[in-house]
Amino acid sequence: MCRRICFLIILLLLNIVAYGQNSYYYSKHISLPPQNITEKTVNLQYPIKMENVKAIGMGNTQVAIGKNFNAMMYNPALLGKARNRLELFGIRASLPPDTYDAAFFLRDNKDEFLEAISLSQIWDGVNTFFEPVATAEQKLEALKQIQEGMQFTIDLMSKVVGDSKNPKQHGLSVLPTFGIQVGNFGFSLYGFGHSGFVVQQSPTLEALLGIDVPDNFNDLVQVEKAVAQMMGTLSTVLTDDESFNEDVYPIAFYISYVDIVGALGYGFNIDNNLMIGANLKVVNRRFSTDRIPVIDYNKILSDAWDRLQSNVTGVTFDIGAFYQTQYGTSFGLALQNIVPMQTIKKSINTEFRYPDIYYDRDENDKIITNSLGDTALISSYRQVNITRPYNLKVPFLASIGMCQPITKNWDLALEWYDIIEQDSRYSKTTQRIRFGTEYRLKFLNDYFMASFRSGFADEKFCFGLGLCITRFVQIDGAYAYDRFVKSYSYFTQLRIGW
Repeated sequence: MCRRICFLIILLLLNIVAYGQNSYYYSKHISLPPQNITEKTVNLQYPIKMENVKAIGMGNTQVAIGKNFNAMMYNPALLGKARNRLELFGIRASLPPDTYDAAFFLRDNKDEFLEAISLSQIWDGVNTFFEPVATAEQKLEALKQIQEGMQFTIDLMSKVVGDSKNPKQHGLSVLPTFGIQVGNFGFSLYGFGHSGFVVQQSPTLEALLGIDVPDNFNDLVQVEKAVAQMMGTLSTVLTDDESFNEDVYPIAFYISYVDIVGALGYGFNIDNNLMIGANLKVVNRRFSTDRIPVIDYNKILSDAWDRLQSNVTGVTFDIGAFYQTQYGTSFGLALQNIVPMQTIKKSINTEFRYPDIYYDRDENDKIITNSLGDTALISSYRQVNITRPYNLKVPFLASIGMCQPITKNWDLALEWYDIIEQDSRYSKTTQRIRFGTEYRLKFLNDYFMASFRSGFADEKFCFGLGLCITRFVQIDGAYAYDRFVKSYSYFTQLRIGW
């Protein structure tokens, strides 16, 4: 074992002539003292707000659109239009394709995480490569074995982890609703939840991915250097029986929250053109984050819903205004979550082993060499415990918008969401500017209505379709950017009412 590691280090540093003119030898392998790191608090600013799929398909531009479905969601002033209506049942879901791909990948490769199959394949390959009696053909086969073993790590990064500076977040959301409006009074009860998971990069795999492994022997020096780097990296996470330490793979952890909200609202007319309204909301918010054991990777999505622990109950309210000109142009203002709610605080701990290779030095900080001029090297690792705090906050939101009907069945809308920039999920003003349009087509004596929608939000385009059947059943779909998972997602919704 020591002989192989020594040879690895020699190859690894052959090109650093500034520090040694002859060769290198392995001096010792040490374990550095563990280190504790507390990262900066991550503020998760998720508002208490329903998002209708009809609205999502047109860029969530609803503050100034006086349609029936959005009074209790986007602008309570719309309750100023007296009517009697009942949403007996409604459910909305977000189905991001990347989340399912990641969950299936983790489920299908659970044995890989438990047994480190691909890393064992790489380790066997580098050992075969450095066998003194290995032929050229055997070295080439060993190189192919290393590349095959690396494929799992490449797939893991692309499908699940993402870039270390911008990791992927995966998850689902679901929204069951009930609502009723009698005259100018409205009541709604809904639960809004996100369940997601993130996989944190392993320093060992990140180091392996940073090694450029040629696929042929055209540059033998580069091949030997790359294989040696791999051996050096993997040797720092080997146990005494040459199995791999559990810190070698990325760590998955879940982030889940659910809001259960009861809202009571009232709206009234100031005059024929101006309406004002308010919602009082009682909110129970649950939030949890923790590590996901590898053994549970086959049920990673369902488990996240089951672990909701911390919760707070609070009261807040919204107010809104709606003004419509004689030409049909409408303007809206909505102020949401005016009363602050208690912040939920959680933290998650993760441990990683960080490998390193460096020169051995004496008490005068001089590089140690032996009588032959060979340079002494040290292989080391440090166990690092990382604490990442999370705060789940309810931001105050102020939004304004306008809507211009082109025809009776065609609307164009513009909205500036969160104009005082309290929602930290958005880093730029341009991400808060939204456009949307909807065209409605009625047929069969108005028993059916099809809606075609498109919009622009989060600096991304979105699209939507809807079908209303006999005015009692509404089916809507949308394809839009989901800020919770930071990728495009499919949204679907079923509503039954009148």
